[in-house]
Amino acid sequence: MKSFFEEYCRIIGLLLFAFVIILLFSTPSMIIAKSITTIGTELSHASVSETPVRTLLDFGNNEHMRAFPIQIGDWKGSDYNTTRVAERLGADVLLMRAYSHPKLYQPIFFLIVQSNNRSSFHPPPVCYPALGYTIEGEATEEMLVQNMSWAEGPWMSERDASFTGTISVKKLIVVKESKEDGKVTERRVVLYFYVKENPFTSNTVTMIRVSALAPLDGSYDGILNITKEFMADTFPSMFEIQREESVLFILLGSGSVIGKVAIVLLFLVPLAIIFYPQIKRLRKV
Repeated sequence: MKSFFEEYCRIIGLLLFAFVIILLFSTPSMIIAKSITTIGTELSHASVSETPVRTLLDFGNNEHMRAFPIQIGDWKGSDYNTTRVAERLGADVLLMRAYSHPKLYQPIFFLIVQSNNRSSFHPPPVCYPALGYTIEGEATEEMLVQNMSWAEGPWMSERDASFTGTISVKKLIVVKESKEDGKVTERRVVLYFYVKENPFTSNTVTMIRVSALAPLDGSYDGILNITKEFMADTFPSMFEIQREESVLFILLGSGSVIGKVAIVLLFLVPLAIIFYPQIKRLRKV
């Protein structure tokens, strides 16, 4: 009579083999259950330009929001009353400021908004038309950030401890027209991105938005560059960049001999269980 192990060894071995495959093609963060936060331009789905980050602020905490720097370089902020805007956006936590620069004649408007219900949150492409604006243009922009800290930080060399690169943000150009003659009375440049947690474990959505008034006609490149530079200046106060991680198979395979032996053993164990009856018969011969 066969034992339980002999009866089900192939099923046990196949399950263990599947576990080994999943394990080897996972990253260290996935295995130790770190929460992965990304910033991206799309709310409803992932985009190829998403960047993994570690947040330096608790976006769900009003005190953390109020503690966000008033002074950012030469920019100085002043708070706005956010009650009406929070209701309009379906937001739970919100920071809204106008940042002024001594060399510029107009402020930059900065907004951090968080909602615990994605379905009730109103993203800019929905919100602006509801406020009477017409979307004149929509695109993705690359924002240059410099000397950002890596999340791994302390044990890295000074040369490798900072990140300089681009972050993708969404751009809207919106206009408001006069009801009488249809002439453009207001034009805005809007940049924004989302801070997203795992959608299977959190229904929270956070949006960072920067906007500014633009010339009523002609080029808006000047104010666009200013808003991009300002948004890049705010970035180090909110985030650290996380490095892209290699899967364990690559980490072990490209490492020492011990790592390569570990890979071989991880595959041999389930294979030995799957073929246990044949191995047992060979030993009896």
